[in-house]
Amino acid sequence: MDGDPPSTGPPRLLAVAVSTPHGGTVPRSNIDRAHGRLLDAFGAYEAAVEGLAAPTVRNHRIYLEAFLRWWPGSPSAVPAASTADLAAFLVAEAGRGLAARTRRAEAAALRRFYSWLVLTGVAGVNPAAALATPRVGPPHNGLYSPAEVQAILGHTVTLTDVRGRQRHAIVATLRWTGMRSGELRTLRSSDLHLGAGRARVVGKGSRERTVLLPEPLVEVLAAFQQEVRPQLPVSPLLLANPHPFVTTPNSGFGQEALSREVELAGDGAGVDGRHHPHKWRHTYATELVRAGVDIHVVQRLLGHASIASTVGYTHLVLDDLRAAVAEVWGAA
Repeated sequence: MDGDPPSTGPPRLLAVAVSTPHGGTVPRSNIDRAHGRLLDAFGAYEAAVEGLAAPTVRNHRIYLEAFLRWWPGSPSAVPAASTADLAAFLVAEAGRGLAARTRRAEAAALRRFYSWLVLTGVAGVNPAAALATPRVGPPHNGLYSPAEVQAILGHTVTLTDVRGRQRHAIVATLRWTGMRSGELRTLRSSDLHLGAGRARVVGKGSRERTVLLPEPLVEVLAAFQQEVRPQLPVSPLLLANPHPFVTTPNSGFGQEALSREVELAGDGAGVDGRHHPHKWRHTYATELVRAGVDIHVVQRLLGHASIASTVGYTHLVLDDLRAAVAEVWGAA
């Protein structure tokens, strides 16, 4: 018979063979059309109703496909999975070496997926609602010390060419706002309100938020707009890549290009370690928490949709306290 027979039963998983590095094959499940249509519908819901960005929707699908490939029971029983089943999946993912951050993302995708299944009447309860979320904190080596912050800004402020002066504006903005790379790369000049000390940015999930601009940053950006920006390619964006072969829309910075500017700033200052935009965001958030700013205020300043993302920074503060106790009374 040509083609596949029409599906009259519940979604099913098809077993296929996958070659191993040492020869031979191992069975591996693949997502069949019915499950594919289910994930298509869920993705369409996330995009149209929840307003999630395309990369986020795509990542959720990848995580859910991993779960469906792992599922050991009857395919028709997927909607009736228990919390213990989902926990077993995360344990299996840890067993094959996935980092806690990835397993945390998988748990979040499962939580959304089963919530949608309940909403559409396919499932009776959401087993992921009671699922413990893998604990993830910011990397301990992913921060700049106050001395390193001063060293990098002290270096970039001495740069006099157009690219160097824009690099200083980039690093200063990351340092004093904690913006995500994508937020800074898509920031338009018209959304910058220096007189009011604020900017409107578009963050994850195409959600708009207001970012506050401290006075030192206002001075840097005012000088940049007046003296440097006119020498860069014409574009509605605040930042413009002066490279002659830029293919990014509006002569903007791509993710790698902006990361390269941050790397050059750190290396030029002689600061050891890896340098990337998110390291500045970690530094910004941790400084706020260490200063005693309310965690909900920090959440708003970072643009986190969930307080759980912000709470991770409190682990660093606990490390500070533990170090203080260890210094006086020994290891805690």
